[in-house]
Amino acid sequence: MPMTNEDLQKFLSETQVAVISTVDADNHPRSAPIWYEWEDGAAYLFTGRRTLKWRNIERNPHVSLCLDLREVPYRSAIVEGIAEEVDRPLYDLVLSMSTRYYGEEKGRAFAEGYRENSPDVVIFRITPENIASFESDE
Repeated sequence: MPMTNEDLQKFLSETQVAVISTVDADNHPRSAPIWYEWEDGAAYLFTGRRTLKWRNIERNPHVSLCLDLREVPYRSAIVEGIAEEVDRPLYDLVLSMSTRYYGEEKGRAFAEGYRENSPDVVIFRITPENIASFESDE
């Protein structure tokens, strides 16, 4: 059954590795694991400008982001929308994500590599056009 809006927003705000799906130059789907931060009704992510996922997004910004909890009770959400580059401080976003994913000490150390706003890294937002969710009753 679908999650309530309140449960969905809580689920999207949890720390999980998501899977982003893009469309490549041959119109084939490509998926990759990625960190994200749910903020103000959108997912924020970062990647290298030379990655396949970013090159695919530049060609076709339609993406999906899949989050799933793989333990009972099962929960999942698929966010479909448009990815667009956003201008915000890279270090702040990476620090927020890395401390959530790695913990305080390791997260701060990881984020140091992103202290400078590198032109080789892009921050992007997925604004949902549709969100499908599922929650088991077990």
